[in-house]
Amino acid sequence: MPSAFNILVIGALFCVVMLLVLISLLRSGIPGVREWSVANGIGFFALVLYALGQELPELAAYELANGTYAAASAAILAGFRRFFGRKVHVRPLLLGVLTVTALIALFHYAIDSFALRTATVALYQGGICFLIAMTISRSRQAWRSHYPYVFTVGMAGLIAFGHAVRAVIYLANPAELTSLLQPSPWNLFFLSAGTFVLPVLTIGAVMMVHDTMMAKAEHAANRDFLTGAWSRRALFELAERELSLARRTNRPMALLMLDIDNFKSINDTWGHTTGDRVLMDAVLRAETAIRSIDYFARVGGEEFAVLLPETGRTAGVKVAERIRVTMEGSASAFHVEGQPDTPAYTVSIGLAMLRDSDSFQELMRRADAALYAAKASGRNRVACD
Repeated sequence: MPSAFNILVIGALFCVVMLLVLISLLRSGIPGVREWSVANGIGFFALVLYALGQELPELAAYELANGTYAAASAAILAGFRRFFGRKVHVRPLLLGVLTVTALIALFHYAIDSFALRTATVALYQGGICFLIAMTISRSRQAWRSHYPYVFTVGMAGLIAFGHAVRAVIYLANPAELTSLLQPSPWNLFFLSAGTFVLPVLTIGAVMMVHDTMMAKAEHAANRDFLTGAWSRRALFELAERELSLARRTNRPMALLMLDIDNFKSINDTWGHTTGDRVLMDAVLRAETAIRSIDYFARVGGEEFAVLLPETGRTAGVKVAERIRVTMEGSASAFHVEGQPDTPAYTVSIGLAMLRDSDSFQELMRRADAALYAAKASGRNRVACD
């Protein structure tokens, strides 16, 4: 059977491992990582104090060790709150740490009771874990996937319940359990569980950070960096899926190709900064004119595509006209300092309907041909294939 000393040392080493993992994630800039790193650094120090309790002065073995571990738990809660963009209430957290430390001193010097000291720590740690579980649960809308968040909520809830049970057992058996390093089965069980709280919660935190990094990577790959529209690569992937669905359900599908009229002259006259603003504004305006099931993508410099699932020719023309009119309303959108006459812009649009034998490349080719026909016939209009 492992000794209490060995359990505490192993827990301290796990804190070091998690600290090194978190340090590698600091450059991600994701909120919470710094606080979790601090928590594991403090936790390592606290577990070492616990392990060396018999060799240290009583002040270090009791008040300093418990106060330090309470601070580590407060830091890991702060990390979860920062991760989800919630306010960190520093004063209540600090007050909680000081209260635990004061109660440990009370139950050490005034009323020497290992059971009361243990119950105090257990209830505090359980409360911290409960708050972590609540923080994650209340931020469900920010979950990108489910497993990392469900895992962490489950672990935090289980730990909180375990601490409550621990407090009850120690208060019910004050004569049997008299030391943190006591080699009794109950003590070793709860010591093992409590020692690995920080590493387990940190594993959940690291999984959530990884999930966030994956989401950012997917967004970078699938979205145009300037406008936020779908990228050309993402459009082709989405189109293959929608083409397959359209053929399977025998439903129509339309594709619009859009080009901002005279965009080169906007760049030449007003500069590329204004040109970028025109592109961003065009995306914002177009997205107000399409449905949530439609896909608006940037496929070239000033060229865009709109994939319209379950859309016939008549409906496709209406959408194209709605987008064209929306772009015409850009006359008052730009006010560059020193350049009060920043021009409005218009778009030309080509529409093509999916045919039975079409690949997406062929559908795009026909929509592009319609776009050039719209530009050739005077711009700021819609042409159909």
